Amino acid sequence: MNDRHADAGSEESEISPQVALAPGRYRRVEGDASDPGSLGGSALDSLPDPVIAIDASGTLLYVNRVVTDVLGWEPDDIVGRSVLDLLHPDDLNIVLASMATVTTKKVGELIMVRALTAHGSWMALEVRGAVQGAGDDHLNVLVLRDTTHRHRLELDQGEVGVLRSVMANMHGMIALVEPDGSVRSINGAVTRILGYDPELIPGQQFTDFLHVDDRAQVVDVISALGPHESAHLDARFTATSGESITCEFTVNNMCADSTVRGYIVSGQVAAGLTDARNRVDFLAHHDGRTGLLNRHGFMKAANELIAQGGGLGLMIVDVMRFRSINELYGETVGDAVLSAVASRIDEIRWPDLLTARFGGDEFVLAVRSASDSAIEMLRERVGRDVARAIQIDGQEINVGLRTAVSFDPNPEGLESVLASASNELMRIKRNADPESGEISVDSINKRRAHLDQLRSALTSGEIQPFFQPIVDPDGRILSVEALVRWVHPVRGVLGVNEILPIAQMAGLAEAVDERVLDMSLAFASRLSDAGHGDVEVHVNVDPKVISRAAFAAHFLERCSFHGARPEQIVVELTETDLLAPGVTSLDNMQELRRAGTHVSIDDFGTGYSSLSHLLELPVDGVKIDRKFIAGIDVDPAATNLTTAIIGLSESLQLGCVAEGVEQPYQRDRLVALGCTAFQGWLYSPAVPPDEVFALLP
Repeated sequence: MNDRHADAGSEESEISPQVALAPGRYRRVEGDASDPGSLGGSALDSLPDPVIAIDASGTLLYVNRVVTDVLGWEPDDIVGRSVLDLLHPDDLNIVLASMATVTTKKVGELIMVRALTAHGSWMALEVRGAVQGAGDDHLNVLVLRDTTHRHRLELDQGEVGVLRSVMANMHGMIALVEPDGSVRSINGAVTRILGYDPELIPGQQFTDFLHVDDRAQVVDVISALGPHESAHLDARFTATSGESITCEFTVNNMCADSTVRGYIVSGQVAAGLTDARNRVDFLAHHDGRTGLLNRHGFMKAANELIAQGGGLGLMIVDVMRFRSINELYGETVGDAVLSAVASRIDEIRWPDLLTARFGGDEFVLAVRSASDSAIEMLRERVGRDVARAIQIDGQEINVGLRTAVSFDPNPEGLESVLASASNELMRIKRNADPESGEISVDSINKRRAHLDQLRSALTSGEIQPFFQPIVDPDGRILSVEALVRWVHPVRGVLGVNEILPIAQMAGLAEAVDERVLDMSLAFASRLSDAGHGDVEVHVNVDPKVISRAAFAAHFLERCSFHGARPEQIVVELTETDLLAPGVTSLDNMQELRRAGTHVSIDDFGTGYSSLSHLLELPVDGVKIDRKFIAGIDVDPAATNLTTAIIGLSESLQLGCVAEGVEQPYQRDRLVALGCTAFQGWLYSPAVPPDEVFALLP
C-alpha cells in the first residue's frame, strides 16, 4: 500500500501531508502540515481524542497532536505510512472489511482495535469514522478513543474490557440475534472466517447468511426452541467470497432474558464434518476402491454428455482371468491389480472422456465424438497403455483385457449404447479360447504347484531351448529356431503350451525368454566353433522388449558376451505386434540389421494387414503361418494367400519360410510355388542341442 506514496518528490503522488481538514472537505495549505504546530488553529487539535485521516488505500495523510500524546508517534514518523502497519495482526480482517464498505456508511459504527504505540506496546482503541469527499479521492477521518482511560470512570470497566477483548479475539463465532431473526451484533471471528463487515451486519436477517438449501432446516429447529432451551446443529454459511463453509453451532433461546432479549448463536468451522460430507457426496457417485465413477455416477455424467449433442462412443473393459488371479495370488493381489488397472485408465487424457468401474473386474469408458474413430482409437490406447504387466510385491502379474465397443451418432439414451457394447462383450467371451477363461479351484491348486515348480526350474536349468531345423528342398539344414522346453524330471519334456500360460500369469514370461535367449546365443557360438557358422539361429523376441530404447545395444552386447556373431542370429517378431510399431521398435530393428542380424516376421498372414506392409518394415524375411500351410489344396483362400506371400517375398528379395509342414504333398506344392525353406514335423521336431549336431553333415 505504501508504494503509491513512496516518491515524496512527486507532487501528483503526494496528496498530503499538506492538508487542513474541515467538515465535509479537505484542501491544500501552505507550510508543513505534518508539524502539529502548523495546524495549531485547527479544531481537530483541540479534541481530547486522537484523530487521523487516511485515503482509500489506508495511507495516513493527517494526524492531530493528540496522536503524539496518546500513542507516542511524532507526525513525521507515521504520516505517509499505511495504517495497517500500526494494527494488531488479529484485527486486520475487521479493519479491511470496514474499509471495503466505508463509502456505503454515513457514519461508521464503533469498532475495537489494537494499535501499536511508539514504545512497542499495543493499546486498545475504540474507533469511529466518517467519509470526507467522494469517489477515489475520498478521505476517511477516524476518531480514536483510548478505552483504558475512558473505562476508568465506569464501575465495571474491568469486566467490560475483558469481555470485549474475549469476544473480539475468540476463535469461535458469536452472533446476537433479535427475536425477529435480525442480527444485532457479531464478534470478530465472524469477520475473520466469513468476511462480513461488523458494521453492516446489524439489522440483516440471520438466515440470509445461510446456504439456501439449509435455511428451512435451521428455521424449523430455532422455531421449536422454548425459553432458555438450546439446540445443536450443523449448516453451511455463505462467506463474502461465495464459498459455502460448513459450521457446527449452538443456538440458545435467551429471548426471555431481561438483558439479552434474543438468541445467542455460537459456532465454529466443522472441518471434520465438511470432510465427511464431501466424502459422502464423493462416494455417492464414485467407486470407493478405485476412485473412478461408479455406475450411478457414470449414468448421470454420460446422460449429461449425451445432452450436449453429438455422437457417443462407449467401451467396456473386462480383465481376463481375474478370478484366477484372485485364486492364485490371493484377494490382496487381486485388489492391487484392479487398482493398478483403474489408475492406468484414469491416467488416459482424452477430450470429454468418462471413466467408471461398474463392479468386479468391469470398467466402462465413454467419449463424445462425431464418428466411431474416436472410440476405436481409444480402444487401441487402452490396449497399449493398460494391458501391461503389473509389479506387485516383487512379482510381475500379466494383465490381459477384453474390450467391446459401441457407437451411436445420435443417441436417444444411454441404455441402448450400453446394451450394444455388453452384447459384443458376451460374444467375445463365448468365442474366447478356453485357456483365457476362468479355471476351477482344483486347477488353481495344480497351477500353484506348477508355478512353484516353474520357479525352481528356472534356477535349476530345467527351462532350456530345443531347436527345430529349417531346411531347404533337399533337406539340408539352413537354420534352427529356438523353442522353449521344460525338461521336467517327472512329466518329461513339456512344450510352450505348458509353460507360457502359467509363466505369463505369474510374471515369469520375461525371465523364461531371457534364459532361452542366453542359451540360444551360447548354442550359436558352439555351432561356429564346430564349423557350422553358416547355420543361423532364430530367436523369438517379445514386442514389449524390442520397444525399449536400449534393446538393440543390449542384444548385441549379449551376443558378444556369449561369443555369437550377430550375422548368425535371426530375430523373429510376430506380425500382429508389428501392425503399428513405435519409433523405438523401428530404430532397434534398423540397428540390429546394421550389425548384420536379420529380422523376420513370424506367423505372417494372421495380422490382417496389407501385403504392402512389408515395404514399410525393416525386415529380411517372413514365415508363413502354419494354418495357411495346413490349408494348402484344401482351402482355396489359404492356397491363394500362401501363393501371394511367396510371390511377394520373391519380388522383394525377402527370405520366406513355410512353417508347420507335416505332409509330403504340402512340401511338393510349396516347392512348386517357389518356396525355398521349410520347417515342420515332416523334417524334424524340436530337439535338444546335442541332437542338432547329429543332424548336421
